[in-house]
Amino acid sequence: MSAHDADVIVVGCGPVGVMASLRAAQRGLSVVAVDRDLEIYPLPRAIGMDDEIQRLFQNAGQSDQLSDCSTPMGGAEFLDADGNRVIGMELPPDHRGPSGHYPIVSFDQPSVERFLRAAAVETGVEMRLGAEVTAVTGDQPDTDATVTLRDGTTLRARWIIGADGASSTVRRLIGVVLDDQGFDEPWLVVDTTKLDAELDLGTLAQQHCNPERVVTVVPGHGTRRRWEFQLGEHETRDEMLHPDRIAELLAPWGSPAQLLVDRAAVYRFHATVAESFRRGSVFLVGDSAHQMPPFNGQGMCSGLRDAENLTWKLAQVAHGLAGEALLDTYDLERRPHAAGQVEHAADAGRLINAIAEGGAESYEAGYGGGRSFPHLEAGVVDGSHPRVGHPLPQPSVDGVLFDEHLGDGWAVVGATAPDLGPWADLGAKAVTADPALFPGMLDDGAVVVVRPDRYVSAVTTDLPATTRRILAHFQ
Repeated sequence: MSAHDADVIVVGCGPVGVMASLRAAQRGLSVVAVDRDLEIYPLPRAIGMDDEIQRLFQNAGQSDQLSDCSTPMGGAEFLDADGNRVIGMELPPDHRGPSGHYPIVSFDQPSVERFLRAAAVETGVEMRLGAEVTAVTGDQPDTDATVTLRDGTTLRARWIIGADGASSTVRRLIGVVLDDQGFDEPWLVVDTTKLDAELDLGTLAQQHCNPERVVTVVPGHGTRRRWEFQLGEHETRDEMLHPDRIAELLAPWGSPAQLLVDRAAVYRFHATVAESFRRGSVFLVGDSAHQMPPFNGQGMCSGLRDAENLTWKLAQVAHGLAGEALLDTYDLERRPHAAGQVEHAADAGRLINAIAEGGAESYEAGYGGGRSFPHLEAGVVDGSHPRVGHPLPQPSVDGVLFDEHLGDGWAVVGATAPDLGPWADLGAKAVTADPALFPGMLDDGAVVVVRPDRYVSAVTTDLPATTRRILAHFQ
């Protein structure tokens, strides 16, 4: 450590960067996090979070804080030009997803960033705000990993994580380009606060597939609501941002006396994936690695999956439990998974347009449409069991969510106490569970190997052979 200022330097302190910082620190790494801005952006940008990501907050010890600034959504639907549902679903208030939390919640991003930053600092992260990055090294073989700041300071680390957003300086400096998946549309995004308590806007996220104008409506936390209006061919940014125009667009739902506009911005919704998520000792996470239209609410969620996937692997290497080859599996696992989410989000946008035009042939890109969620198909996974590469389901046992029994690292779960063998050297925990909690997974003497990020690495009746194959990635 004498040659390094930290094990990890994280560039960017948005929700993905600060979660990466927190999880790396919780896993015993020294972390310096830098951001060019001094303050948290005061208005929400990301707005939705699925149950897998709520589970990440649980494992980061932040569930109570998240519940204070989040609201469960009641479901989602696609509507045709006449307001009739084409596809959709309602979610009962007491329903929990496979990961043990609400299927989706809306949240207040500034509040989330505040408590994550506080937790990161409390865990030992050194946070340097108002620090702009001008140079990065470490992307080439046999070069030190360094970050140079505008004031001339150079920070040295084992690894660098670029979490600095869609216009990532880190990505540009290491020469990684984005592959365009062919979706590019201008939209007006308007965030409001409801002033009229009697105004009923419902609890469903809605895609209004109207040929006159496609509109997305998303319930926010508490009294907040987001509106996304697709721009026409000749509509300009200045025209759409005029207060009178915004009031006209919001009129079907409420008047200016009922809806206070907090923020309005014109964005181009993109669908892009970086050609690589790793160059040497430099890694990309979040919007620096992939950008997607917001229709499925997976932009930030995908970035947080990046952070969790990467940080447990960095920790295994830093603590001498694995070789550098393990880090190759970050790109191997996360890039195809993220690309699948980007493709799905872009297809959801195309579906909205197709419904509006009356020509939709398939609804699988829509809510409840039947398309499978991406899973890990390569990397630190083994075998053909259908749960491999997916998060382990998280039931509640005697009022306690199952992850609380797993510890914070590897675990091997069986109907009887498994013999850990080489897993003991990795600090794995042997856990017993009622097979009824995990249908089709613990039958006939099978055990489940669970990764630190709670993904299923293997379901096997031959643990020694499976272990040899999995640990080959650690050489």
